[in-house]
Amino acid sequence: MANTHNLFQSYNAVIKLDGDRRGILKEKRDNLRKRIKNGFSELKSVRFFAESLNTQVEEEIEFQSQGSYVMDTIINPSKKDDEYDIDDGVYFIGTRNRSQRPEPHQFHQFVIESIKKGRGENEIEEIKDKNTCVRVRYKGRNGDFNYHVDLPIYYAISVREPDLADTKEWWHTSNPIEFIVWFEELIQSGFKAEYILESRLYEKEYDQWLNDRRKKDHQLRRIVRYLKAWGDHIKGEMLPGVVMTILAGSDSNYQEHERDDICLRNTLVNISNWLSNNGFKCPRPTTPQGEDLFKEYSQAKKDYFKNALDKFIDSANKAISSDGLTTKNRTKS
Repeated sequence: MANTHNLFQSYNAVIKLDGDRRGILKEKRDNLRKRIKNGFSELKSVRFFAESLNTQVEEEIEFQSQGSYVMDTIINPSKKDDEYDIDDGVYFIGTRNRSQRPEPHQFHQFVIESIKKGRGENEIEEIKDKNTCVRVRYKGRNGDFNYHVDLPIYYAISVREPDLADTKEWWHTSNPIEFIVWFEELIQSGFKAEYILESRLYEKEYDQWLNDRRKKDHQLRRIVRYLKAWGDHIKGEMLPGVVMTILAGSDSNYQEHERDDICLRNTLVNISNWLSNNGFKCPRPTTPQGEDLFKEYSQAKKDYFKNALDKFIDSANKAISSDGLTTKNRTKS
């Protein structure tokens, strides 16, 4: 029986975001934050929003990191022209309930106009308004480091129960920090929501946690990366990273093993069984709890994923049971 654990470890080193690129993404994210704040303050001072959108802005804005960048499950894109994707929540802090505040699309416009008005780097290639976020696309250095920042927009009377400004579904409670807590509790990493919700008070503790997280690189983080990298290589539309993460972590689908190859194979089998037993649903483990993330998927798309998953399991079984293994190395993008 082949032991391909070391090959997976080497592969992980290729797909895992390294410190240099992490630093670049953080720098760009922070620059965008400054640009939004500057533009927002300037537009607010001249009552731009009140005049152009028939509403007065009383709120202040804050930012909260979220998603795979925090959980360290972000991966290097498999193709040179693909983009890094980071999420950074924009929070309007105020006191108005849903019936009193402007509609979600107006808050999207607040952010877009703030980016345009704010002064900063000229690398922005496109600003795109989406249902649940504003996407800011950048062209990287010499075309080899493309990325975009998704800015989900929230209104928060309490930062622990923010409303997402969804231009399609209107306001609904959504707390991305809960998802980080859910994932980090699976691996008992010691993460606390306060690290992000009250970042100024917990800066040292958060930095220490980040340092410990990088040193340990828990196996579940690697499993999620492998799943995302597999999705990158499959032709056709595959599942987003949040769904891959839920599938790996829900109901003990992940079970620790000393070898990554066996752990991944077992996780794939457990995911397949779990989907069959749950009527091919992927319930969100955090607010809005129980929401089926497959609800908008056509049967054809579900069948496509299930067939790809079955092939992946078959390949994993063959690789583990064989006496040797031929691999095609993946190069860094």
